[in-house]
Amino acid sequence: PVESKETQASMNLIRSKQPAIPSLTMVFWMVASLSWLAVAAPAPAPGTASKAAAPRFIPLPVGAVKPEGWIREQMRQDAVNGLAAHFLELRPTYGLRTYERQDGNLGCGEMTGNWIDGFVRMAYLSGEESAKKKVDAFVRGVLRTREADGYLGNVPAARRFQNAETGELWMQSRLYVALLAYYEVTGKEEVLQAVIAATRLTMSHYDSAHRPFRPRETGRTLSRPIQTHGLMFTDVLEWLGRLTGEQDYLRFARFLYDDFSRATNVDDPDIQLDHLLTMKYPFFWHGVHTVEQLRVPLFLAYAGEGEVYRRATENGFRKLRRHIVPGGSCTSDERIDNHRPTARQFYEYCTTTELCSTLESALGKTGRAEFGDMIECAVFNAAQGARTPDGRLISYLTADTRIAARENHDFPYSGKRRCKLSPAHDIGGSCCSANAVKLMPYYVCSLWMRPVEGGLAALLYGPCRLRTMVENVSVIIDEETAYPFDDSVTFSIAPDRPVAFPLTVRIPRRAGGVRVDAPGATITNHGDMRRIAKTWKKGDTVRLTFENPIRAETLVDGDVCVYRGPLLFVQPWPMRMVRLTRRTFKVPGFYEYDVVPKWPEYDRSPSYVDVEAKDLGLRVEHPRDGDLLHPYAKPPIVLRGQCRSASWKKKFRAPLRLVPLGSTLLRFASFQPWPFDEAYFHPDGG
Repeated sequence: PVESKETQASMNLIRSKQPAIPSLTMVFWMVASLSWLAVAAPAPAPGTASKAAAPRFIPLPVGAVKPEGWIREQMRQDAVNGLAAHFLELRPTYGLRTYERQDGNLGCGEMTGNWIDGFVRMAYLSGEESAKKKVDAFVRGVLRTREADGYLGNVPAARRFQNAETGELWMQSRLYVALLAYYEVTGKEEVLQAVIAATRLTMSHYDSAHRPFRPRETGRTLSRPIQTHGLMFTDVLEWLGRLTGEQDYLRFARFLYDDFSRATNVDDPDIQLDHLLTMKYPFFWHGVHTVEQLRVPLFLAYAGEGEVYRRATENGFRKLRRHIVPGGSCTSDERIDNHRPTARQFYEYCTTTELCSTLESALGKTGRAEFGDMIECAVFNAAQGARTPDGRLISYLTADTRIAARENHDFPYSGKRRCKLSPAHDIGGSCCSANAVKLMPYYVCSLWMRPVEGGLAALLYGPCRLRTMVENVSVIIDEETAYPFDDSVTFSIAPDRPVAFPLTVRIPRRAGGVRVDAPGATITNHGDMRRIAKTWKKGDTVRLTFENPIRAETLVDGDVCVYRGPLLFVQPWPMRMVRLTRRTFKVPGFYEYDVVPKWPEYDRSPSYVDVEAKDLGLRVEHPRDGDLLHPYAKPPIVLRGQCRSASWKKKFRAPLRLVPLGSTLLRFASFQPWPFDEAYFHPDGG
């Protein structure tokens, strides 16, 4: 891409501006104006294609949606007793010290920023007071490190604004999004002012002569390719643009992406514009870079920056779908390497988290229900199956079918020590532990959005409470459900006074038949969305009931997986945990483990599922010891029946009990389809 004269002029304008801070009143009127325009502007019905790339839904402020039920319990437990609560103690080199000392350490800046981003949301959304106090103290400490010119970061003065050499944009981006989340949950204006000042200062130091993805000295060769995580500074720019309405942030985002796309010495080129514009270039490089950076052309496309970005984004998601494994994550061990998405293919926790963030952005901008299906699959399956239910251990690399999780499992590209269960891995800077803290809080923040044509939209499902304003009326909606372990969702609506608005709900692809009960409302279908309109008053309800049939889906290798609703059901494998002693932590009770099968692998014979039988020959059961508050520790729903076996010892049939993937550490996630009748294999033809 050739940088336009307009872009060059924009960069010169940015450089000339002082890091001035808009007043609270100015910000209020900017946001109010944007909100009015969003409500007033006509938009196509949900689920239909739009000729112009305009966003379909607007994110609600962090804190508008609070989790309830099992999601709140999981987040509360993580925030008090899990690795999230003790991350800085488990990795004492991270924390405030990186900003106080300005050590320029890329790992400290990345991991500390990712952890606090997730922990801010986890603490304030769950309402756990002890966690909120930790967050408040951390933010106060960060703000104390601000300098007179507004600089906020961990790079020493002599090395600042040299992103190609230091990766500074990446470190700043992780901290700044955390501070913006803190601003939205607390309303503290000084935090927003600090982020705006620091962001404008950074923007003012780059232009056509000094580019973020080129060495500062012309002709200089770096010892390694330029790290491109810094492209995600656009997360900050998009958020500030939404809050202030200022176009400089959008211009700088385009400048960053154009420079990244033109650079020749970057570590991960999958999302460069010319690579996205052809389907002949497969996704190959570091999975987490690829899935997170796809948010950038997506943002530009839906900010009106040109058709080329929309085409690039569409191609990006077409490529991405080729690599989605049954549990919902993206193949990456750690590179994508054009891997096939089988049940045995590994994926990285960082990739799962950033994939969900990108899909959440895509769901809001495009309004396509398919992205909601993909998010729920990854959140309820891959993400849960890569952690223990108590939130104290995760696997850096995981596979849907996993017959062992050992430290010495070796990968051609990434090496060893990534499959064990650990609270803070000793490779990758514990990046996956820090990113694991973000996953569920980000999901909660995306449960509800605001359609540009007005009203509210439930785009993802889970127990929660929404508090917001609609048509200048305060509205509370309680979403009562144990989804995905429940087949119904009830919305109890309580406005301060009667108010008319449309309520949009997404219909999940795997739900089968769906019944919508909304007394007195007008219900219209828009593809995979339903719009429910009426004048709402306190006591009104809407109830969705999903059929959720048991279904088999065929993988690229011919195996089949078993789903019911968004949950992937797997065959658990008896296992034992072996404590590792090579590495210790200062936090009592935190250790690392190998997970190994109780029985040798050779005792296993293939299991076959009769894909022609009704419900695959399986039935739903609700165990007595199932726990809807701790559903992955004690699953409240299992599937039982019989599978077919090629083993004569089992007489071709064996009992089969399937549980949600997240309720297991070792498991078989795919089965072979049974193509013949029993007589074909019986030795005497009987």
